[in-house]
Amino acid sequence: MRHDLLSVLTDMGVPTDALRTLPEIASDAESLLLYGSQARGDAVPGSDVDLLAVVPSPRPAVYAGDVNVSYYTTKQLTSGIGTLFGFHLKRDARIMWDESGSLHSSLNAMGEVDTARLLVRAHKMSQLFTNGAWDLPKYLLGLLREARYLLRSCMYAQSIAEGAPCFSIRELGKRHDDPQLVTLLSSRPTKSETLSDYEDCLRRLRGIIGEFPASPHGSLEATIVNEWGTKDDVLSMAFMALGATGAGAGYAEVEKILL
Repeated sequence: MRHDLLSVLTDMGVPTDALRTLPEIASDAESLLLYGSQARGDAVPGSDVDLLAVVPSPRPAVYAGDVNVSYYTTKQLTSGIGTLFGFHLKRDARIMWDESGSLHSSLNAMGEVDTARLLVRAHKMSQLFTNGAWDLPKYLLGLLREARYLLRSCMYAQSIAEGAPCFSIRELGKRHDDPQLVTLLSSRPTKSETLSDYEDCLRRLRGIIGEFPASPHGSLEATIVNEWGTKDDVLSMAFMALGATGAGAGYAEVEKILL
């Protein structure tokens, strides 16, 4: 299967160098698609290869060099209806195989994004950034990852609301005449991440969603304890902030889709 997959991906224009670490796809995968910059055709050297496989039962994502393979069940994929991720897949993804046609059906059902609702949810999640006295610098990398995720999501939502959908940070940088955005929003930073980067993300995020609501919990740890069992976005984001200490801490380990 790996040889066939390599052939298909190179035929789709994915550079061979980016596929050196391509892992084996789970043998029970029912369908597979390519998404992200490699699917859109705006990848640059060093861009990730993002694959999504539909499987019968939940399992964690696999990260191998430049290749990310996310595993979704059909049920998990349906949670993408009305989300940025679902809209992104429907708009930009390229299906590689789907013998049953279920993946096509799932993507067709994704629908539009309620951008106003998304910004309201992002505003609620931003409470996690209000406990700096307790959470910094201990959880700087995780909180920066969350801030970057929310800022990127809100800017994508803005582009949809303006009638010009965009899921490329390089395109966002061009549209806003702000090259710094590309570095700031990258999910694979090429330099050491700093408190200044975090503060820059928060400043830009406030410009979109307003001042952050105060957290009623006081710290990330207390948020998890107090929100346990609620299945709330804030709980999922707090988990990711505590766990995101480096590459490979993917969203697949908690809720599959948040925004």
